[in-house]
Amino acid sequence: MFINILFIIAGGGLGSACRYLFSLLAVKWFGNSFPLGTLGVNLIGCFLIGLGFSLAGRNIISPTVRLLLMTGFLGGLTTFSTYALESTNFMGNGQFLTALGNLALNNIGGLALVFLGLWLGRTI
Repeated sequence: MFINILFIIAGGGLGSACRYLFSLLAVKWFGNSFPLGTLGVNLIGCFLIGLGFSLAGRNIISPTVRLLLMTGFLGGLTTFSTYALESTNFMGNGQFLTALGNLALNNIGGLALVFLGLWLGRTI
């Protein structure tokens, strides 16, 4: 049990660091008028959780690796609470179309990428 928690902590720390670096790069490359860093990590995380779940279901990755990657890394990487705050802030600033775009891209894109990850995991 204790070793599982250590795997989750390690994965979560790495995922959080990746989220931070991805967000910095997104702002550097694209500016900060739209939260592309948050969108990017959420969509990547959706794809990876679909892929990981599918591979774990076929016993291609072990339960320990699943804890490290899915619970730890993806838990640290994805940013649902940040995405919700950014969407709320857009609405509070009267940027309703930007808020709607952020909500739609994260939700529809996220669902589509989970399905893609599941399909790829079953196909491999």
